[in-house]
Amino acid sequence: MRYRIPLLGNPNMDLALRAKYIAAFGTACYLSEANTFDCFYEKWEKACDDAKKIAEVAGAAPYEKKYECQPVGNGDYRLQVGPDPANNILINYQAAPRQTPLVEVDGVPTEVSGPYRNLTEPKTLGPGQPFNKCDSGVIGADGKSLLQHKHILQVNRSAHKNDAGVGEIHSDLAGFKWPCTVMNENCEEVAKECEEPLVLHDPDVKPPPFDPGSIARVHHVVPMKDERRCPWGTNSTRNAAVISERLNMYFTNDNPPAEEVKRLNAAPAYTP
Repeated sequence: MRYRIPLLGNPNMDLALRAKYIAAFGTACYLSEANTFDCFYEKWEKACDDAKKIAEVAGAAPYEKKYECQPVGNGDYRLQVGPDPANNILINYQAAPRQTPLVEVDGVPTEVSGPYRNLTEPKTLGPGQPFNKCDSGVIGADGKSLLQHKHILQVNRSAHKNDAGVGEIHSDLAGFKWPCTVMNENCEEVAKECEEPLVLHDPDVKPPPFDPGSIARVHHVVPMKDERRCPWGTNSTRNAAVISERLNMYFTNDNPPAEEVKRLNAAPAYTP
């Protein structure tokens, strides 16, 4: 449940206007899976503050900002925006729709279809579902059903043999670069560019490595939760990628970058 402010214009279709709202109001504004664009807030106070700016963001005559929101009595709030009390807008308290899981790639909304797309989908498929608690439906060597993350790591490991013929886990985003911080020789944090390694530490191999950031993790490309902390990405095998703990933390709850989606969608599919 969130507070929705009434936008002016047609940001569903007007991309320039949509960009203005996002620039002004940030992650409160998003395109839903039903192709509607709105701005939703957890706190009514923040919704009211931003509602006063709607007209000027849209390029219309600015609202008067001296008035404060008044409760209607059903959870909604009314905001006077001009000298006439009848000149007001309604801020609705309602169920916020799920953000679209499509990622804009070169201007085109694109579905994530990563390298595990040919694996069987789990029965418990849905937004916000984790990979490490859902049954994959595949039986392991011990005769027991594998959790999704175990199955995905097993498929990855089986596809990559080292010179000794032993399976090793490879990152699906090897070579990906991102800004990070590290400690220098003076124990000071300094900015640098990190690069995703090819071979990751197998989480089943003990003891763990000195650098826990190199451990392989099964990553939701469209994150389990969006930037508003609402359920978003599903546990579909199409939405899975194996990457390092360090890169996984960098991606946490952010909209996936186009480069990530392009690389994963173009990757060959693993054989189940």
